[in-house]
Amino acid sequence: MAPTGKPTGNVLIVGAGPTGLLLAGDLAAAGIGCTVLERRDEETSNLTRAFAVHARTLELLDARGVADDLVATGRRVDAVQVLRTTSLDLSRLPGRFPYVLVTPQYETERVLRERAVAEGAEIVHGAEVVGLRQDAAGVDVEVRTRGGDTLTRRASYVVGADGVRSTVRRLLGLPFPGQAAVRSVMLADVRLADPPPDVLTVNAVGDAFAFLAPFGDGWYRAIAWNRRHQPPDSEPVDLAELRDVTRRALGTDHGMHDPRWTSRFHSDERQVPRYRVGRVFLAGDAAHVHSPVGGQGMNTGVQDAANLGWKLAAQLRGWAPSWLLDSYHEERHPVGRLVVRGSGAALRFVLAEPRWARRLRVGAAWAATHTRPVARRLAGAVSGIDISYPAPRGAHRLTGRRAPDVPLAGSAGRLYRLLGDGLFVLVVAVNDPAVSYLAAKRWAGRVHCVPAGGVTRTTVLVRPDGYIAWATDETAPDRRAAAIRDALNQWCGQPVDRHLNEPRAGTGVTGDGRPREDRKS
Repeated sequence: MAPTGKPTGNVLIVGAGPTGLLLAGDLAAAGIGCTVLERRDEETSNLTRAFAVHARTLELLDARGVADDLVATGRRVDAVQVLRTTSLDLSRLPGRFPYVLVTPQYETERVLRERAVAEGAEIVHGAEVVGLRQDAAGVDVEVRTRGGDTLTRRASYVVGADGVRSTVRRLLGLPFPGQAAVRSVMLADVRLADPPPDVLTVNAVGDAFAFLAPFGDGWYRAIAWNRRHQPPDSEPVDLAELRDVTRRALGTDHGMHDPRWTSRFHSDERQVPRYRVGRVFLAGDAAHVHSPVGGQGMNTGVQDAANLGWKLAAQLRGWAPSWLLDSYHEERHPVGRLVVRGSGAALRFVLAEPRWARRLRVGAAWAATHTRPVARRLAGAVSGIDISYPAPRGAHRLTGRRAPDVPLAGSAGRLYRLLGDGLFVLVVAVNDPAVSYLAAKRWAGRVHCVPAGGVTRTTVLVRPDGYIAWATDETAPDRRAAAIRDALNQWCGQPVDRHLNEPRAGTGVTGDGRPREDRKS
């Protein structure tokens, strides 16, 4: 144990779900000591609520080299059923993943766990967090082990990714304001004598809602809600009720039989007011929970982790700007708020009770999914592709937006292949020696500098999480180099090269990227 008051340069993550595992892999890949504390014992479980892996999440997994493995476990759906009569087309989404992947959450956890362990992260099961104290130098976490002993672990930072009943959030004393979105939702894993033709099957009528999704091994997850009967979560699920509700919603129960597991749960709409308290951060369901409509929960948590990981790594490696860690809350809290509100509105839309409201719902759903600009915006929102972060006034139009997976010249291939190591990527025009030297020499180990795969007028700095930090259309070499220097100073800390004014032989470029005025030798 490190003495209290001395930072250890490591991170403790509480919770080994998808959020915690992606974060652990990112930190370990960046050379940061990382331990995941998980209260549950180590075992593969079928108790999963998340099935949808959206396009933006798949892009983040692609950058980490695990997307293809995960895609192989599931089924691609390029049109998401909204109601029985209409669906939302995802096939026009930009990028490599114009669909939603349907696969059980335990498969997502598997690929992320394997990556985290391969990168050097430690995962400790049977470790329950029971206490937390922080000071100016670090955080002490009290952990109860399987044997009942209580140990203290010291870390520079702690991340609570421990779900809706987050112990970390409670120990911080943070409120979790909100309300119940829907109560007494039935869950079951069942066999179907007559499986539905669609991968995802969903519909709602005035007093019933049902959803069916395959595990891929002959079992189906059934989710149903009965407006007429909403007992406490502790009441067992009766198969007869589940079949009845499914028939009312879908017109058939598809020969549902032999449940291997059943449960009830309620879904809340809540968000913590702050994602950061000193050296402690919250991510995933510990920070926000919402309606399951749209399948946003796991995806939003994974994207929280992708935003936070590189920022913690930069801080612990000593080059983060002073504002960088605070930007995690500033960027992700508005996204969480939007998801809470949007999924809540979608739930109320789907469960509308009056007959006139149901008729209006059908017409509105058809109009939205058949009006191309509206459908495009809906697809971008559901998939996460259109998520963006605030840009400073006067910034380039691309700043804060998702970076497309553009082709790059040479062996780099494409942009997302370079994002997995946690470095920025500066995409420049071919044969731009001023820019290449500026990035490669002065910010070595923080920035890849690569030429675009085609003709481009725009120089772009891409963050490790795949968002555009800065861009310019400047064509004059001296002004472009000066602008890049300022952007790298802002995002990547102070340069490390002490010989900034020495010319690079044969290039006519000084160390700070400015063309030499005197080109004579």
